[in-house]
Amino acid sequence: MNARTVRSVALRTTFCTLLLAGAGMTMAAQETAASDEGDRPALLSVSALASTTSAAVSAVAEAASAPVSAAVSAVSAVTSAITEPVQRIRNAAATTTALVTGQPHQTGNASYYADKFHGRKTASGENFDNTELTMAHRTLPLGTLVKVTNLANNTSVVVRVNDRGPYSSGRVADLSRAAAEKLNMIRQGFAQVALHILPPSATNAADKDERGAAKLPTIR
Repeated sequence: MNARTVRSVALRTTFCTLLLAGAGMTMAAQETAASDEGDRPALLSVSALASTTSAAVSAVAEAASAPVSAAVSAVSAVTSAITEPVQRIRNAAATTTALVTGQPHQTGNASYYADKFHGRKTASGENFDNTELTMAHRTLPLGTLVKVTNLANNTSVVVRVNDRGPYSSGRVADLSRAAAEKLNMIRQGFAQVALHILPPSATNAADKDERGAAKLPTIR
């Protein structure tokens, strides 16, 4: 296969990647159309995807006149740049579907933070406080309110996502100790839970300051 053929294949691969990204965006947009609550995270992802498109076009132009190795590298860069925004769109669609249908966003094992993490910096930038009702999740937007239900005893608590994790296989959330206590899971150390996403306007009586004013989260 000569250099011209390889560059041609690289260009076609790039355009196919762009087309697939557009298809993913369209599918997600159709799913989120049922609820205004889900539009915002989807639009944020679409904006991120749009910002990568210009970089993709530039990469295509460079690949057209570059050596074979550079053309292949350009295709790889375009694919990587588009993958993340498309995944964010799909996550937004899944979140909206959970809000509309009332079905759990996710089920699985949850654990809770060890005391040694108290005071450490979280992904949101705030210091972790084991006495507050918070949770770590791998993909939900920081600030999202989630109703966590212990499926073993049917107890529930509303928490706010302020960190990333857990990264251990089989776990879907890491809870603060305060949240774990409300779910009666301290002795076991973990519990099978269901995660229900709540709209941003939802509040919990436990999430109030000393003056009784609700502390609304900032959705990011």
